[in-house]
Amino acid sequence: MNEILSNEEIDTLLQMFRSEGAIEAEPQAGAPVAMPVTAQTDRVVSPVDLLKPNRLGREQLRGIERYFESAGKLLSATISDKLRLDARCDCVAVEQLRFGSWLQQLPGPVSIYVLQMDPFRQPTLFTASTSLLYGAVDRILGGSGKVQKVPKDFTAAEHTVAEALVGPCLDRICDSLAEVVKLKWSMQSRFCNPSMAQILPSQDVVLSVYFQVTGDFLIGDLRLVIPFIALEPLLERFTRDSVSSLDPGALRDKVANTVRDVPLELAVELGGARIRLRQLLELQPGDVIPLTARLGAPAVVPVMGKPKFTAQVGRIGNRLGIQVADVMGE
Repeated sequence: MNEILSNEEIDTLLQMFRSEGAIEAEPQAGAPVAMPVTAQTDRVVSPVDLLKPNRLGREQLRGIERYFESAGKLLSATISDKLRLDARCDCVAVEQLRFGSWLQQLPGPVSIYVLQMDPFRQPTLFTASTSLLYGAVDRILGGSGKVQKVPKDFTAAEHTVAEALVGPCLDRICDSLAEVVKLKWSMQSRFCNPSMAQILPSQDVVLSVYFQVTGDFLIGDLRLVIPFIALEPLLERFTRDSVSSLDPGALRDKVANTVRDVPLELAVELGGARIRLRQLLELQPGDVIPLTARLGAPAVVPVMGKPKFTAQVGRIGNRLGIQVADVMGE
């Protein structure tokens, strides 16, 4: 597949060709990194990795991170609910790299799921640590979830039970991206051998998302790999600020409906008094404390501790009540 260089890579190439003096060749894989050399013109020349992916800008990457950080919170609730224990899932890394590099960094043993996430045309990968999944399987089947020995591969029955956790996790990831794109996933295949995960050319740029799961006795990671070519048409949506782009007051009704049922504490102050601590300690049943308020004066009604209304105190049947007289200013 032909590689398309970014503007930064093209500028780097042009700068190299304009430079005078010899430039050392890039080191081969596994070879020691060459130190910067000084050309005859006293200009420092350093090796440049032209294969390093640079498709996503900083703002785009940060916008994508926000969505997957939200996904981590949803995954925490889902894993806790499915396994009936306190668990936390954090999005610890979102990075762009070559698919071949991602495969080399893939820890093992791991369970790998090949997914078709419509409307993406390219396949995506979802992986889970077998230690995490095996503990989840034991927990779902009624066990403690504390597993001493983890097998390198899963049986078909264990895969089926594990999907009771994997499926809802994928649903939550799709939910977190619903504002950007409506995703519908389907599982194409599953296996535990990383050598079978070569579903994309090694040089293709992918977005790697790394979630870390921790619990009382469970620990592991979840990883999602999305081809860059699938995300490229959506990059503007990830960086779009959906709140600041709205007209002033556009969210008034939505916010009002959200906070309408929030409980508030309301009180009535009939008056106030200042006494010494000695007098407070000497108070006995039947003692009278004179208040600063006059008889019949409006009472102050604080809401959540802050004065909000003035009101008249009255009686409603056998109970005391107030009638709001005025709204106090700020």
